[in-house]
Amino acid sequence: MASVYVLAGTPGTGKKSVAAKLAEQCGVLVVNLSSLVLERGMVIAYDQERDSYIIDEERVVGFIEEYVSRLSGEVVFTTHYPEILPKNIVHAVFILRTHPLVLEERLLNRGWSRRKVDENVMAEILGVVAYSALEVFGEERVYEIDTTTKRPEEVAEAICRAIRGEMALEPGVRIDWLSQLPLDVIKRFESYEGSSD
Repeated sequence: MASVYVLAGTPGTGKKSVAAKLAEQCGVLVVNLSSLVLERGMVIAYDQERDSYIIDEERVVGFIEEYVSRLSGEVVFTTHYPEILPKNIVHAVFILRTHPLVLEERLLNRGWSRRKVDENVMAEILGVVAYSALEVFGEERVYEIDTTTKRPEEVAEAICRAIRGEMALEPGVRIDWLSQLPLDVIKRFESYEGSSD
């Protein structure tokens, strides 16, 4: 059975770029969980308001357990929702974090609606992805990495060293954007109240 790792983060924090470098530099198999779920039809519905799919979590968990049992080496799943992966098979979770104002700019450059940008930036401010991972996997298996000023290859190298047991990263180091941002900036991302995009 493969050793399972998770690369997670709010959209725009660099998962796709880092995953590509991880596969290239570290020789690990990288699997985009969202793509896998869509390819295998493990979707219950589509939420138009949030522009996202609702997945069949039970089916996904069963599929992942069976899928990794047939693999060897290391596999890294990329996702926004690390908590969906079975706790018993995950060695470590790497959460990519990006300064909220930098993240806002990246998401706006993608052409996202103001509502979707605000929701995702607020999720990053509150550390929603990290919190979910900590709840399921605990302090000792969750690593947060500030990608704001790092190149994808730097982040991939640090993750690769951690996977290889060289521990370039430390569990328990937490990123707290709430304490770093002025209240008026935080409130700006709360302001969406159903006004038109």
